[in-house]
Amino acid sequence: MVLVTLAGCRCTRLGDEIEGQPFTRCSAIDAPSERTWQAGALSLSVSERVLSLRAPSTLRIAAFTGPVGTALEPDDLARLTQAQPGLVLYLGGLGDDEATATANLRALARLRVPTLFVAGGADRKSVFDAAFGALGDEERDYVLQASGLRELRIGSDRFVLVAGAVGARYAIDAQGCGLSPRDLEAIEEAARESPASAHTWLVSWQAPAGWGVARGAGDVELGSPALQAVATAVGAEGGLFAYPEVQVDRSGSSPVTRVVPRLGRVGSRRADGSLLPAGIATFVWTAQGLTPTP
Repeated sequence: MVLVTLAGCRCTRLGDEIEGQPFTRCSAIDAPSERTWQAGALSLSVSERVLSLRAPSTLRIAAFTGPVGTALEPDDLARLTQAQPGLVLYLGGLGDDEATATANLRALARLRVPTLFVAGGADRKSVFDAAFGALGDEERDYVLQASGLRELRIGSDRFVLVAGAVGARYAIDAQGCGLSPRDLEAIEEAARESPASAHTWLVSWQAPAGWGVARGAGDVELGSPALQAVATAVGAEGGLFAYPEVQVDRSGSSPVTRVVPRLGRVGSRRADGSLLPAGIATFVWTAQGLTPTP
């Protein structure tokens, strides 16, 4: 059970407010319609907030967070293409406005590699709703709104998906993506009810506390204790995250615990003033689990 106190919470189905700051419960948005289809080398099936993949015995996965306030550029897309992924995990940063968000989705759809978008704390529901709504049917075969999903299943392994950030701290306005206590409880409940898995990983924009990937100056913990409780409850042995980005590419206590880099223009600097590198993180999935690659 998640133990998290968020004072002053006033909730509706998707709206929430904590200490006067409104936000949207993006993990509670409607899941993609149930269907089965083929995209690239993968067979995909959505049912009851779970996306199941039938994949080759070896699947290369690329993960990144989106650019700061701008669209992906040709060099960014070339970098992604060169990695030759069979699956892409896009952890937040879709775009600040509808035009940018739509351009990013369409650019990724043209790569014809299945891409799952999981909203981050600064993403706005009105923007990504409009962007996904502008896509054609074939484009939606390759870029999927995964924020309303609970799990990605590959073989006997599962990735527990968490959209948004705990509370309203990172929400730009009432459309920004936050997580309420009942969202966290729903994620845990879904994990308890799902079939047993050989391996479990947590995939969220915000990093949990306790895994060593989100520590600041003076070894101050920057991760979320509430997400750490979720990770423990679902039996996650590692995870992929995008914030705090000052910890990009830092490995944690598990071999597969990583803050993924930003693809595109980088808007943050390290404490020493140096720019954070742009890029992607790559992994190989097999029946033995998930392995980072250079």
